[in-house]
Amino acid sequence: MAWRPNENLLDGELSNRIPGKVTGWMRFFRRRMRPLRVAFDLEGDFHEDIRGSDIVLKNDHPSDEDDSLERDGTYMEGFDPVQRGTVGDMTAGYSLGPWTEELAHRLKAQLEINWQDNGLTGTELEDRRRDVATDYAAKIAAEELYFPYVDYPYLEWYSDNGRVVLELDPSQIAVIRAASPPPKKSPQELVQDRKNRAKAFGGFMHGMVESFRKGKNGKVTGIVIGE
Repeated sequence: MAWRPNENLLDGELSNRIPGKVTGWMRFFRRRMRPLRVAFDLEGDFHEDIRGSDIVLKNDHPSDEDDSLERDGTYMEGFDPVQRGTVGDMTAGYSLGPWTEELAHRLKAQLEINWQDNGLTGTELEDRRRDVATDYAAKIAAEELYFPYVDYPYLEWYSDNGRVVLELDPSQIAVIRAASPPPKKSPQELVQDRKNRAKAFGGFMHGMVESFRKGKNGKVTGIVIGE
């Protein structure tokens, strides 16, 4: 369950020029109302295809996506005008190029950290290493393109009003890169980013379960917007 105001998006700009911060604004269409302007103050970074960059968003044909709403209602009812929280997965859907031995080495280093954190040892660890090596070798041989997350623009974040996801067409996003690209993150930093996203999602799911639980007791404290 998440907010998905894809159709309501009018335009916006987000910046990740400051490491560990995503700031900016978006405007959302509201039926028979002025557009809702939303400010962003999020902790985290874009994925590696656009990290350190600015992105510009647009939607030439905005609408209120839920046709079941009352004539004067809007999908954006209750959406916070200030989005403070945590970055989820944010990517323009750009490839970092084809799979290479160097890329495989970097990804394996991240997996080794995860396996160590999870206490994998012995035969199970060796089996994981062998399976990954086989999989990566096949991708390199096939000259597959590597995407940090997905191959289309996907913007996800977590704020006080829950999880928000925008899935856009490539024509709806433009990337403005810094004059100097940011330094590459270490495997440890990339693993920590993944943990932070998982923690944010876990917190969202816990809050949703609590809302349902309280609802069963007749103590509804919030509304979950359906996908």
